[in-house]
Amino acid sequence: MKGRMFSTLYIFVLSLVFTSVVSGLNGINQDRIRLNEERKRQALVLHVLHIALDPLATDQDVALTFSRRVRTASLGDRPLYVGLEADASTVVGYAFPVTGPGFWGPIEAMLAVDPQGQSILGIAFYRHSETPGLGGRITEEWFQKQFQGRPLKIPPAGMRFFYFKTPGTASGPSELDAITGATETTRRLEMFLDEELKKTIPLLLEQKKMQRV
Repeated sequence: MKGRMFSTLYIFVLSLVFTSVVSGLNGINQDRIRLNEERKRQALVLHVLHIALDPLATDQDVALTFSRRVRTASLGDRPLYVGLEADASTVVGYAFPVTGPGFWGPIEAMLAVDPQGQSILGIAFYRHSETPGLGGRITEEWFQKQFQGRPLKIPPAGMRFFYFKTPGTASGPSELDAITGATETTRRLEMFLDEELKKTIPLLLEQKKMQRV
């Protein structure tokens, strides 16, 4: 009887110890994951705003530059990142997250516009489930770079900000090269970016006018 009680107590204590250790490690890892995600977000915002970082910049460098050169506000239900010159007062642009459905799952990006909200400074697609080598190529530099400088004048009813064309045939400010073999990804990207920009740009301009962010 005593042996059975001892075995039960021993298993209980052992399980409690292991559970505590696992919970502790999980808590530590979760904090580390959150910190890593925060640093990635900060680096992404700096990147689309063209606020330069040293190629060998550490996480601490990223955090310090972000704290000096970016002011965080809100834009409706999403964060708004106000990029500043080195003087910490002159606005260089505004960055905000955009998201929408891709072919296989949500696509998330960070997009930056100039201080007047009239053209795109940069965009970075950082999370998606698109097919590697096809739709997954939206993260490639050539694809993202073609958005830079594109005008953001609200298009007439029934028209979109951008249209993806057969690679090599894009012309004019509203046309971009699609990705060969990724028709569905670029089609859905075209649709949700148009919806996000039509919703966000007027809101940004109105907020700038009212609050001077």
